[in-house]
Amino acid sequence: MELTLLLTQILGVYMVIGGLSGIFYPARMQKALSEMTRSYILPYFDGALALLVGLLIVLNHNLWSSANEIIISLFGWIAVIEGTVLMLLPHNFIMGFFKRMYTKQFLMGWSILAIIIGAYLTYLGFLI
Repeated sequence: MELTLLLTQILGVYMVIGGLSGIFYPARMQKALSEMTRSYILPYFDGALALLVGLLIVLNHNLWSSANEIIISLFGWIAVIEGTVLMLLPHNFIMGFFKRMYTKQFLMGWSILAIIIGAYLTYLGFLI
C-alpha cells in the first residue's frame, strides 16, 4: 500500500473520531486540558509523542504535490513544531497558553475543522 494512501486513511479516521469526540464530549476535553495545566509530565509526554509522530511523517512523507500529500505533510510539520514547543518551552508559558486558548468555543471550532479535514481525507483514502 502506498504510504500517502495509508497516511490519508489513518489521519482521516483519526481526525473524524477526534473531532466527533470534541463535539459530543466538550466537557471531557476541557477537563483533560485542565489536567494538563496541572501536570508537568503530561505536556512533556504529549510533546515527545507529537515530535515522534511528526518526525516519522516528515522524514518519510515530505511531499507537496496533491491535496492529501500537502495535508499530511502539514500535519507532520505541525506535530514536529508542537512537540518541540511542548518539550522546550517553560511549563508556565505553555499552560498560560492552554488556559487562554482552550475555551469551549475554541475547542468546538477545532473539532468542526478536524471533522471537515478528516472527512475529506477519509473520502480520498477510502472512496477514491
